[in-house]
Amino acid sequence: MTLPEKADPVAEGPRAGPVAAWRKALIDHAIALRQHLLDESAGGGRRLEVSEARLAAIHEGLGPMASEALRIVEAYTIGSHSAEGEASSTEDVPAEFAARLNIIMNGIAPAAVPPTEGKRSPGVIQSELWQLLYKVRESAEMAYARELDLVELDRRILFLLHNVGPLVPAEISSAVGVDKAQVSRSVKRLLELKMIEREQLRAPLSLTRKGQGHSERLLRLAELRNRELTFDIGDAELESFFAVIEKLLDQAVRLYEQERELSSAQETREFPRPGAPVESESVGSGDRIVMDRSRIISPLMTLSSYFSRSGSLTFKRLTKLSNFEAWVLNEIGREPPIEWNALVDRLDRDHSQAGRTVNALVGRGLVVREGKPGRRHGQFSPSAEGQKLFELIQEASRQRSAFLLAPLSKDEREGFLATFDKIRRNAVVQLERERAFEDLGQR
Repeated sequence: MTLPEKADPVAEGPRAGPVAAWRKALIDHAIALRQHLLDESAGGGRRLEVSEARLAAIHEGLGPMASEALRIVEAYTIGSHSAEGEASSTEDVPAEFAARLNIIMNGIAPAAVPPTEGKRSPGVIQSELWQLLYKVRESAEMAYARELDLVELDRRILFLLHNVGPLVPAEISSAVGVDKAQVSRSVKRLLELKMIEREQLRAPLSLTRKGQGHSERLLRLAELRNRELTFDIGDAELESFFAVIEKLLDQAVRLYEQERELSSAQETREFPRPGAPVESESVGSGDRIVMDRSRIISPLMTLSSYFSRSGSLTFKRLTKLSNFEAWVLNEIGREPPIEWNALVDRLDRDHSQAGRTVNALVGRGLVVREGKPGRRHGQFSPSAEGQKLFELIQEASRQRSAFLLAPLSKDEREGFLATFDKIRRNAVVQLERERAFEDLGQR
């Protein structure tokens, strides 16, 4: 039994040498397990053990992540075999199986490579936050949906009230980094579901007995997910990470307030220099945003929300583009011409969402497309006008990130980025595990 030549995950691996050894071992085990399952259907019955040589290569390449990687690959292989059913072939591995296995290998790959400390450009912090949180949210939706059907903001409010205690909507809005209108809609849903309550209209919100029960149920799963995301992160490192997030959050709120003033006044005042004091309408009087430290992702979500909201205003003011349109144009402008699949991979979005945005940029004359007919066969580059906006976006991103990181010492910055790399690695593994379990559960 062999892999299709064009879909060989080993050939598509991003790195050679020792990394390829663990990758090949996992792929070989997946193929052997698939064949074992086919033989079992024909009358077998023994469990397939991982060979000593493969196990040694996996542990050497992945270290403490080896067991989790094996569990992901085995869950995917079992689910794929169930989906194939009678159509399973003993001669060749289906191209879809190989392609999906390649995606899983790429997801596991960061665990085998040490973080690139000191090489990250400050201008990509927002992009990396987006991509990390997108992965966490996708895996969370799959995991929590098996327990209770609530949207993300509803869950975050339940967790916040459980961990912090009664809060008024304005405090909830600042704590989660979401505007008051969205919080109001979420509060209304939770009141209707009788999960939260308040004595009168402007009184603090608190959990009902029903809400307490559901939040505790969800928090058990949240705690498990949090342990996975903080794998290989010690208590002291975690405490330092939270301390840095508090500083970054203060800066992000100041940046948002400053940009809100600029946008409302329709002025083009000079961008605040890194470290400069900024007058704030809602922060600065000694009040601090309530930060939920019970889960590592919660404060990152709040930080991303404020930074993203100020970014939306900045890019709209400078380029007339939405936040996501600016991001897409930025990715196209980084290394043009870029092929469709490479662009979608960078954006970490589905083809439909990326396609609508790219089509809009092409329609506005900011992006040009070359190549064969069909969106997925083309190559994309910024037009002359798009290049001007790309340069504006790049400069604004550098200024925004410099302002955000200004209060941090060199050690704080390097420590924060190193911990962030670990969380991102764990999030990739967590997402691929959930995808594999989701496939298995649908068979």
